[in-house]
Amino acid sequence: MNILPGIGIGEIRYGMIEKEVISFLGKPDRVEESEYVEGKSDWHRELWYSHRNLTFTFNDNDNFRLGTITVMGAGYSLFEQQLFGLGIKEISRLIAKHTGEIAKLEDWSSEELPDHKCLIHDDLGIMFWFDYTYLAEMQCSYLFEPDNETVIWPVKS
Repeated sequence: MNILPGIGIGEIRYGMIEKEVISFLGKPDRVEESEYVEGKSDWHRELWYSHRNLTFTFNDNDNFRLGTITVMGAGYSLFEQQLFGLGIKEISRLIAKHTGEIAKLEDWSSEELPDHKCLIHDDLGIMFWFDYTYLAEMQCSYLFEPDNETVIWPVKS
């Protein structure tokens, strides 16, 4: 499946509701519902498709429309290239080649994850997470209008 920045992945589009995603992919392996911060009423639901290396997140702030797609393994391409197995420098160059911009690299290392970094490109709506310099997952999201507050929904539900 192709990752379409700001649009979705394959035929799945940001802004879809859960049953629309399920109609494309079938029943998920599991569904999780929780708050991002306990007691803050910022609820979200995740559909897990482990066999596809995908999760789909629906937030209450978005009226439970699809807002984030997390890709956790091979089988998906961006700019017609498979990214899993590539390192930070290779993906940075690929992004620069296709966007003309340099993505921002942040160090998120901790005791549990001693070499955990994130390459962020806001104009793509993608956060590339690396463990030990190799791509571990991509969090893909919708884009925003120039005011950085108004969501650009590719699908109206």
